[in-house]
Amino acid sequence: MFSTRIFFLPVLILLLSPLAAQDSATGAIHGTVLDSTGGRIAQASIVVVNAATGTRYTATSDAEGGFAFELPPGEYSARVAAQGMSPQVTPQLHVDVGATADLKFVLTIAGAHENVTVSGAPALVETQPSAVSTLLDERAVSDLPLNGRRFSDLALFSPGVTKDPRSLTSATNGDLSFAGIRGFQNTTLVDGGDYNNAFFSQARGRYRARYQFSTEVVQEFRVSTNSYGAEQGRAGGAVINVVTKSGSNHLHGTVFYYLRDSSFGASNPFLAFKPHNRQQQLGGTIGGPIKRNKIFFFAGFDQHIFHSPNVVEFLNGSSQVVPQAATGPYTPGDYEATDQALVFAAAAQLTSLAGEYPAAQIGNSSYAKLDINLTPRHQLSLRLNTTRYWGANNVFLDPASPVTYDSISNNGQEVVATETAALTLTSSFTPRWISHLRAQFSRDRQQSYSNTSDVLVKIPTILDGVGRSNLLPRQTREHRLHLAETLSHEGSRNAWKLGGDALLTTIYDFFPSQQSGEYLFYPVKVDPFTFQPMQGGLYLSPLRAYAHEVPHYYLQNFGSATSNPNTNEYAAFAQDTIRVSNHLAVNLGVRWDLQTFTTAGLLSNPLFPPSGKVPFQPYNFAPRAGLAYSFGNTRPLVVRAGFGIFYVRIPQIYNSVIQSENGITDSSLFLNNTNYYDHQVFPAYPNALVSCPLYSATCALPAGFTQGVTNNVAAFAPNFVTPRVQQANITLEKKSPTTPPCPCRCSRFTANI
Repeated sequence: MFSTRIFFLPVLILLLSPLAAQDSATGAIHGTVLDSTGGRIAQASIVVVNAATGTRYTATSDAEGGFAFELPPGEYSARVAAQGMSPQVTPQLHVDVGATADLKFVLTIAGAHENVTVSGAPALVETQPSAVSTLLDERAVSDLPLNGRRFSDLALFSPGVTKDPRSLTSATNGDLSFAGIRGFQNTTLVDGGDYNNAFFSQARGRYRARYQFSTEVVQEFRVSTNSYGAEQGRAGGAVINVVTKSGSNHLHGTVFYYLRDSSFGASNPFLAFKPHNRQQQLGGTIGGPIKRNKIFFFAGFDQHIFHSPNVVEFLNGSSQVVPQAATGPYTPGDYEATDQALVFAAAAQLTSLAGEYPAAQIGNSSYAKLDINLTPRHQLSLRLNTTRYWGANNVFLDPASPVTYDSISNNGQEVVATETAALTLTSSFTPRWISHLRAQFSRDRQQSYSNTSDVLVKIPTILDGVGRSNLLPRQTREHRLHLAETLSHEGSRNAWKLGGDALLTTIYDFFPSQQSGEYLFYPVKVDPFTFQPMQGGLYLSPLRAYAHEVPHYYLQNFGSATSNPNTNEYAAFAQDTIRVSNHLAVNLGVRWDLQTFTTAGLLSNPLFPPSGKVPFQPYNFAPRAGLAYSFGNTRPLVVRAGFGIFYVRIPQIYNSVIQSENGITDSSLFLNNTNYYDHQVFPAYPNALVSCPLYSATCALPAGFTQGVTNNVAAFAPNFVTPRVQQANITLEKKSPTTPPCPCRCSRFTANI
C-alpha cells in the first residue's frame, strides 16, 4: 500500500524573464528536468494546467531533459513525473505576455511511499536576452489611480516615457514619446493583432475617443522600449503589447461607477471664475463558462460622459475687448474721435463671443470574447470590440485646460466609430512545433463637423479664429485586414521562431483645408479719408481694421478635398534563442519590412519630376541581437545587452498630401489688400472669393483667374529612405537577499531618418 505525503523543499528555481522570443500575445514556460546529481532526465512527463480554465498542456522532456510550452498569459501550475522518481509540482506561477518562466525540476528517487515535492518561494531575476520593457499587470491596471481610465496612460510609469510635446492638448493627438522619439513611431498590438491607424499612424480611433478598451477588460500589457525581438516591428519608439481578459470556469463579473466633479476640487488659478465640469464613467463585465473546461465567454461595457466647458478668452487673457486710446505719435491706439463709436461697437460684438460654452465628450466601448478548446492541441479565440464617441464642441477640447483663444464658431462636433473582429488559432502540431495564426478585420471611421460655414477670421492680439476652422470639416474612413502566422520550434538548445504578416489597408480621406477662405486683420495702412487700403497712409490696428472691415490679407485653397492613400504592409522574420551554456544565452534574429503605396490618383508634374511618385524599398532588413550572461547561481549578477535596427511605418497622411498637392489640380490664393493689383480682385468682406459648398469634394477657381495664385507641389525626395532607428542597451541586474531585483540600465538611441 502506498501513501501520499506532501512536503516543501526549496529545490525548484523559477526564473522569470521577458524573453524577446515570445509571441506578441503569448508567454512561455521553459525548463529542464534533473535528478539529484544534476543528470538530465529524458522522457519525463510534464503537465501544465491553466488555473482559470482547467486547460491542460502536456509535454515530454527531450534527451537533455528540456521542455517548453507557449501559453496565453495567466496563472498556471506545473507537475513533472518520471519513472522511478518522485513527482514534483510548482506553486501557482504567472506567465506574462512576452515573457518566459524558466523552471528547473530536481527529482529525487522514489521510495516506498510516493512523495510529491512542492517548491518554496522562487527567486526572481532575468537571465535571458530580453528587451528593455515594463509590464503593467492586472493589479496595476485596476489599482493604480488613472484619471479618465485610459489604460495606455499607465505606460508613463515606464522609464523614459513622457507626453509627446506636440500632443499636450486635445487640439493635437495625445501621443506618448519614448526616449524622445516622436509618438507616431510607436505601435500598438492587441492579442497579437495590429491595432493602429494607418493614416495618422496612431492607435486605432486615435486619441479623440477617450479609450478603445475599458481597463476592466485589459488583463495586462507590456511596453517594450528598446531592443525587442525580430517578431515585433513597424516602430522606432515602443511596442505596446496588450492582452485582453478571457472567461474562466467560474462565473464572475464587476460593476463600477466613477464620479469626478469640479465641485469637489479647487478653482483654476488662471480663471476669474470656476467653470463646472463633471466626469462620469460606468459599466461592468461578466465572464464564465459556457461548457466547463471547454468554452468560455467574457464581455464588458464602459460608458463615459464628460461635461467640461469651453472657456473663450482673448489673447491678452481678458474676457473683454477694450479699445485703447492713442498715447502719442508712435502709439496711435485703436480709434479716433471720428470712429470711436464704430470701434467700440466692434469691441462689444467681439466681447460677446467670450464666456463659457457647454461642451461634452460622450462615448462607450464594448467588448466580447469567446475562447474554445477545440481539442487538447487546438485553442480558438474570437473577439469583437467596438467604440463610439460623440459630443458637442469636442473637436478642440481639453478638460484639463478649458481656456481657448478661438471663438466657439471655430469648434465643432466629432464622431468616432471603430469595430474590430479578431480570430486567434493556436495549434500544437507536435510537442515541439506550435502555430499561432491571427486574423483581424477592423474599421475606423472618424468625422468632424464644423459649427459654421462662415469664412475664417483671425484678429491678432484679440482672437486666433472666428468662423470655420481650417481643419473642419474632416472625414477619414479606414478598413484594415491583418493576417499573421508565427511558427515556433523548441529544441534542446535552440528556440526557433519564424513567421510573417500582411496588413491590407484602404483609406478614404476628406479634408477641404482652407477652402472656405480666410481673412487676416493684421495692421494695415489706409487712405485717411476713404479708408481704402494702400501702401502708405493711416495706420489701423487689428481691432480698428476689423471695425472698418478692412482686412489686410485673404487666403483660400482650391482643388480636390478627397484622397485614397491606400497602403499594404508586409513583414517576415526569423530568430533563434540559443542556450549556449547554463550561464550564457544568445538571441539572434532578422526582420524584413515592406510598405507599399497605391499609385492611383497620382499625377506627375512635368515641372517637378519627383512629384507623383511613391517610394518602393524592398530591402529593409533589420538585424537584431541580444545576449545574457549570469555570474553565480543562487543570486546571480546578470549582464544583458542588445542591439537592433527598427524600421517605422510611414503615415498615410503624407501620401494623401502627395496625391492632392501636385501643382496641377490644386492651387492656393494669397491676396494683399494693400497691393494695387491684388486689391482689384480682393473679395468683399465677409464673403469668400469662391463660395464652395461645405462638404463639396472639389473647390475650383474661376476660369482665367491668376492674380495671387500659386501652385504647391509635394513629393518624396528622390533619395528618400524608410525611417529607421538604431537601438542598443546594456543592463546589469542583481537579486539582493531581501529586496526585489533592482536593474541599472544604460540605453543609447540614435536615429537615421
